[in-house]
Amino acid sequence: MLRGITQFKCTHCGKKFPGLDIEYAATFYTMPQRCPHCGSIRTRPAGWLGRLHEWVYRGIWERMEEREKEMRK
Repeated sequence: MLRGITQFKCTHCGKKFPGLDIEYAATFYTMPQRCPHCGSIRTRPAGWLGRLHEWVYRGIWERMEEREKEMRK
């Protein structure tokens, strides 16, 4: 579900950027958006809530990267 626009932070390059706030897998987590600066998918909502749940986002990033590898085959 689209919830609006939010600020993201890339954990790879550290840049912040605006992106769509899309619900991830029927949870309250936000779907990571690809960083427009470096292309990394390892992004999370900027702010304390994103930092607090970064351990959850690590699992999400790993699953998304695995799916990308499978699709490239």
